[in-house]
Amino acid sequence: MVSYGVVAHIVKRCALITVGLAIILYFATGSIKQPVFFQFPYKEELIIKQGYDIVARHVDSKRSITEHVVFAVQKNDVSPEQLRRPGILILRPKARATILMCHGFGCDKRDIAFLRIMFPEYNIMTFDFRAHGAYCEGQYCTLGKEEAFDVVGAAQFLKQYDKTKNQPVMLYGFSMGAVAAIEAQAKNPSLFKGMVLDCPFDSVQSLIRRGLDQLKITVFGYEIPIPGKSLLEKGAFNQYTQPLVQALLKIFAGFDAKRTSVAAHHVHPEESIKKITVPCFFIHCKNDEKVPVAAIKTVFNNAGTDHKQLWITGGRRHFDSFFHEPDRYIRKVQKFFKRVLAQAYTELSKDKVIDDSDHPRSDLF
Repeated sequence: MVSYGVVAHIVKRCALITVGLAIILYFATGSIKQPVFFQFPYKEELIIKQGYDIVARHVDSKRSITEHVVFAVQKNDVSPEQLRRPGILILRPKARATILMCHGFGCDKRDIAFLRIMFPEYNIMTFDFRAHGAYCEGQYCTLGKEEAFDVVGAAQFLKQYDKTKNQPVMLYGFSMGAVAAIEAQAKNPSLFKGMVLDCPFDSVQSLIRRGLDQLKITVFGYEIPIPGKSLLEKGAFNQYTQPLVQALLKIFAGFDAKRTSVAAHHVHPEESIKKITVPCFFIHCKNDEKVPVAAIKTVFNNAGTDHKQLWITGGRRHFDSFFHEPDRYIRKVQKFFKRVLAQAYTELSKDKVIDDSDHPRSDLF
């Protein structure tokens, strides 16, 4: 019969081996790039000649059509090279408009598929930003600067495609997606008829500065700020020092760029929004840890449109308004788009701010 000491020894050895394997797997998987689980068949010559390619199509029982599309976008403002971006377009019978949905940093078109429930009466298109989702090899996320070209390319595809070209295009975007949409609309004011912008940040520099402000080391219960923050802030835009800054932001501020390659650029949506004249509905969480309410109010106040609203919710974190009050969120977004389509601009109160962050109702969600 095996003694208690022998059993305890075996259990201890197994525990040590398990911990060791866990540590090895942690560091090993950190250096392995996340696989792309879905690849579209792709015809290079078709993308170059036509600008897009419909590579798959499915019709459901309600006669809605789902199409997988690959479209070309401009790489940046100095290069003639084009990138290919994949998207999913849902075409619905009797749709009066098309909603282009733009995801945030670190996710892709499939991660935001659940948000399509907001738009049962519209055509909907989601797509992958560069360095996200499919076809991202060798690409870098610029936190909105060059992603603006992805938004322009997606909107232009919808305006050229036979099944959507006769319908207005409206925008729903959050976080980096909202910022990229602001930059795109500022470049080309004819892209969208109306825009829902959930938690856009004011500028990349301010976003990084706020992350650096959270860099602290705790010693014997005392928080000691990291020295040299001004140098780190400047280094965030330098190609040689960016990896160090990103590592510090990941460790101390929760900004994880491991899965998405980042090349930070100066982006100022708080300035670009001045060029936007279409109706805009801004949404923001009171407790957003990345973008404070003061930052969204700056963007909102600078917006050049005569028809804009800001709804501040009691959300608990960045992009949490939908999850915090889903019924009201969906209802307000739908109402905004219906008013834009009906050109009921008198109902889109100028400079209206609705602050529900302290309302007792918010505690129910």
